[in-house]
Amino acid sequence: MSKYKLAFKTGIIASSMAAVVAHAAVIGGIDFNGSFVNAHLETATIAQTYVNGNGQSAIGYGVISTVNGADRLDYCATPGCSLYYVATFSNSQAFSGAYVEFLETAVSVYYADVGFNLLSQSSNQNLSLIQGLTPWLTLVGHKNLGGLASPQAEGNGSGILTGETLSGSGYGLFDVNTLGPGLADVISKLNGNSEQDAIGGFADTTLTSSFNNSVLNRFDEENGTAAGCKNGTAVQGAWCYQGSSTLRGQLAAEVPEPGSLALLGLGLAGLAAARRRTRA
Repeated sequence: MSKYKLAFKTGIIASSMAAVVAHAAVIGGIDFNGSFVNAHLETATIAQTYVNGNGQSAIGYGVISTVNGADRLDYCATPGCSLYYVATFSNSQAFSGAYVEFLETAVSVYYADVGFNLLSQSSNQNLSLIQGLTPWLTLVGHKNLGGLASPQAEGNGSGILTGETLSGSGYGLFDVNTLGPGLADVISKLNGNSEQDAIGGFADTTLTSSFNNSVLNRFDEENGTAAGCKNGTAVQGAWCYQGSSTLRGQLAAEVPEPGSLALLGLGLAGLAAARRRTRA
């Protein structure tokens, strides 16, 4: 057999092996776009409450706008669906006017057969709607963020004035809660252990967010739950921020099915036999 034919057959077998270990594009009803291979990158909106001291909690929520570059019209295996999430940040510490960290964090992702507009009702109504949906995935905070954060912190954030408005950003690492609410295939495939922490461990997902108090949900402003957010008199728990967030990581490596391994074995055996015939 010529070297060219041998190389061609080797390439075919390598391609077959790649197909065996390739990830399914559709996970939990969501098309993750096979062109991304192992990666996942989600962008989302965020509405979040205000904290002004230590020992406090914040909550945020939003709609996942894109999955690996595809918007909600395209990322659903069944047209019309949407993913929403609720994030909790508990037990604030090291609070200052420009920094805060949280000792406990979690993100719950939900699947909706039909999407809805989060600016068509108040934030409290949105929370009730989202938490009544189908649980899709649960993430829990991961410690050892590094930088300014204490080793026990699972999330941190910073704030700064932008003209006369208050801007902020948030950061965190998260692990898939394999025992928490969610769909089995989503839990399995997003448990990628790809995001390195400050001491050499690995989380599954990195979350970053940015937000501002300039434009808020008008229903929150009308019902008083965003009172004081624009003049510095807000109380803890007010819906003071709107912005965007991203989640990113790698999908878990899949183990080839026995049948696929058998086919691969036959292919390699055939290649070995061809090599022996060439030598003969």
